Amino acid sequence: MKAFKKVFAVSVAAALACVLFAACGDSEEEAPVNYTVSFDVNGGALTEGASASVTVKQGESITLPAAAKEDYILSGWYLGTQLIGVAGASYTPTASVTLKAEWENNLPAVDYAAENTERAVEYAKQIHDLYWDSTTHLSKLTPNGGTPFLWPYTEQVSMVNGILNNMEESDEDYAFFTGYLEELLDGLRYYRIKAVTGDVVWQNSCHTLATFGETDGTANSYAIYNSGRDSSQKDNVTSGMDGIFFDDNIWVAKEFYFAYLNLGQEKYLNEAVNIVNWIIGEGYEEAADLNGIYWNWAARYKFEYKNGTGLDDNIHASLNSCSSAPTAMMLAKLYQTLNGEGLKTKFETLAQEYLTKAGAIYEFCYGTLRNPSNGCLRDKIFLKEGFEDMTGDARIELVDAQILPYNTGTHMTAGAELYKIYSEKSDGAGLAKIYNKRNQAVVEAADKYFANTQVVQGQYSYHENSWFTSFILEGFIDIDETGIDCGEYVEHMRSALDYAWKNHRAEDKLVCPAWIEGWNKFSDSGVNSEGNPRQILLQSANAHCYAMLAGYYAL
Repeated sequence: MKAFKKVFAVSVAAALACVLFAACGDSEEEAPVNYTVSFDVNGGALTEGASASVTVKQGESITLPAAAKEDYILSGWYLGTQLIGVAGASYTPTASVTLKAEWENNLPAVDYAAENTERAVEYAKQIHDLYWDSTTHLSKLTPNGGTPFLWPYTEQVSMVNGILNNMEESDEDYAFFTGYLEELLDGLRYYRIKAVTGDVVWQNSCHTLATFGETDGTANSYAIYNSGRDSSQKDNVTSGMDGIFFDDNIWVAKEFYFAYLNLGQEKYLNEAVNIVNWIIGEGYEEAADLNGIYWNWAARYKFEYKNGTGLDDNIHASLNSCSSAPTAMMLAKLYQTLNGEGLKTKFETLAQEYLTKAGAIYEFCYGTLRNPSNGCLRDKIFLKEGFEDMTGDARIELVDAQILPYNTGTHMTAGAELYKIYSEKSDGAGLAKIYNKRNQAVVEAADKYFANTQVVQGQYSYHENSWFTSFILEGFIDIDETGIDCGEYVEHMRSALDYAWKNHRAEDKLVCPAWIEGWNKFSDSGVNSEGNPRQILLQSANAHCYAMLAGYYAL
């Protein structure tokens, strides 16, 4: 009996242990495993009733929710780069995850050519109403008054030339803008010099101060424009050398050249030639490897120091990017025009000289003024007194390392023009290849250096001086025409200017020249101040940029 009870007890204990073991085993295998799926709407919003996260048991499925975002459609829910599914699809998670919504723009494609044409025309008409006096052919510096120096005045001409470049004669606004341009060009003549006074040093003893719009086709025919105007009479300014600047004059030459292309009147081409003749005749340094253009005519002959040691390019000889790069640009443009049918006979010798000097000045900009560490042009070099008898870098007193957009921009256009010239010459393949390689490098350098991505997320911010910036845009467009794709860089600038139109347009319809940063970037509201963001230079440059974008996107 005892043996039976003992066996029974053992059996019961074993059975109970087995039951308990099985129960424990079942507990581990059947305990529910839960996964949480969270939804990152990425700027959108889940539709009503949907939850930002869902928790389900292992093996169970969920239905991916719908979401909405203005002007966009939901392309799907993603785990990293993997598409998990579209809204309404079934999804069985295998872990806790966060799915992110990806969106596609649902807006119709924007016609950027039409949009920017409309903006350029509207903007330029507003500038005409706020700044221009058709009776006196005088522009205000700001909407409240002031008289612009030559440099700011000239950009208003550039704006209108840019708009006309995109217009046909049948356009309803063609007559308005051709009339506006003619008045502006007539107004330029109030800055035109009749005589240079004082102790003048002429490099070209055969020079002639030409009658407006007339040239003999040689390098001796000069035209010069002063920084300030004589408001009483055209072609009547008398000025000393101190008030005459080579960079101011190259902008005038540029606008007469484009006026010739837009209006077809040869007097404007002749005037551009005469101005460039003066710049080359009096401002070009021919010392070996120093083939740059001076800034202030009088300072070419001065080697003085401010306060005994300081360098100032008003009193000390300097070769500047702002005069050199655009002169190379205009020499190359003029060469192509003067070498064309109908003009070649008269200008053949001069055209060849222009091409030679365009190449030499470009090399000076590339070899001496370019900063090799970032690929952009530095501002200027100061020369040592007696540099003519020195060699190499010993001739340079100081390199001004300041980098401004317009210097690199005009260098870009000069490179584009030289590439076009040599790519069409039977013996020009080698040089064309060099210019093409450099052009590729400089557009990448310019976008990297001048486009700031740290101001507003997703936008590229540029220098608050939109006139400076306009030349970068022009350079990108000109190089793009040579076959190097600059579309990405142009789009950066288009988006920034679009941002300004939508976010920084004032009650008077003017757009802030600091396209992304806005009006708070400026503190100067002086009527006569070139630091005022409403000054004619910056406002005309904004409108000019819209015109350039219109032309680019129309191609």
